[in-house]
Amino acid sequence: MTDWLTPEILALLSGGLWLTVGLTIITTLLSVSVGVLVGSLRLLNRPWSKLPAVLFVETFRNIPALVLIIFWAFAFPNAFPVQTRQALFFDNAVMDGLTDITGLPVPWYALAAAFGLTLNTAAYIAELFRAGVGTIAQEHVDAAQTMGASSLTIFQAILIPGGLRAAYPAITSRLIHNLKNTALASFVSVPELFNSIHTAITRSFMAIEFWLFGVFRASSVWIAKSKHI
Repeated sequence: MTDWLTPEILALLSGGLWLTVGLTIITTLLSVSVGVLVGSLRLLNRPWSKLPAVLFVETFRNIPALVLIIFWAFAFPNAFPVQTRQALFFDNAVMDGLTDITGLPVPWYALAAAFGLTLNTAAYIAELFRAGVGTIAQEHVDAAQTMGASSLTIFQAILIPGGLRAAYPAITSRLIHNLKNTALASFVSVPELFNSIHTAITRSFMAIEFWLFGVFRASSVWIAKSKHI
């Protein structure tokens, strides 16, 4: 082990790496679920479902992810009185439990980052999913209707699987972009990998070494994970 790669620095980088992985997994699952739901509501082409879906997509797709993260982390809690804000976002059993599990001193900031990333990515995935559904041949839907399939069955058996299959390359690219966007969580003091590397640099002034080490470490983890998929 080199002199600059101390056990304390290794623990710092490992914690940041696994927080980045966890944040990516959580936001990926949530954004795909929300994106498919919003895209499905827009496909219904009814005012009560289409209008909220359009507002969701156009709002969260056009607001930068960093702005969303900062809004949920700092601006949204300030909409409440001081005592209410403290009880809701910082000093309660849920936040204390998350602190014990994750080791984060202020877990609300990590939740705000996850919320902002999820909303931004889900808005894109909703449009990608809707475009994927548009590639499905109408004959498939007509055949299912002829056989007596309900609208719900058609959605579950034809539209959702077919739309996801057609949009898979574009959705995958968007989720990779979401992985890179997790670095934005450092702006609200979430100690993910980018934040951890920056902290290590300020302690040792070994900028090139730590950035190269961080890139190698992150790449090796994702390559190992891809081999098991």
